Amino acid sequence: MCCGGIYLDITTNKLIKIFFPIPNILIPVINQNGECFLSQWGQRESDKNLMKDFPVTGWARLESLHKDYWKKYKPVEVTVPFTSFFEKDHNDPLYPKNKATEFKLQSNQALKGILIERDGRKVTYIITKQIENWLHDRYPLIVLNV
Repeated sequence: MCCGGIYLDITTNKLIKIFFPIPNILIPVINQNGECFLSQWGQRESDKNLMKDFPVTGWARLESLHKDYWKKYKPVEVTVPFTSFFEKDHNDPLYPKNKATEFKLQSNQALKGILIERDGRKVTYIITKQIENWLHDRYPLIVLNV
């Protein structure tokens, strides 16, 4: 489901590693006009200034976008320019407990997300799709980075 990611901070030219459980964590997003800015990655119960009417999660199921669940939030599609993303491993001998595996993206790939905004606050949810025979039953939607 993508529990973390790595992105290049263009101001310092350093790779930044982040994980979703960190309260109020910011991720870079690129809107449809090509503008890049930071946005909060989803919401957790532990976030300061929790937006009560926004979903408490970091992900948006592709199926729920097709069923208009998100329509009331007026989402805008964005890309998340991670260079890699992380998945929590299963608790079995091949995947030790509380470890995360890094999956590198190609230089022309990014994750797809939706951005919702209210009162100047921007919150991004990474879109996931159903998948079988993988670490989990969900996988982040990977798109070509423009």
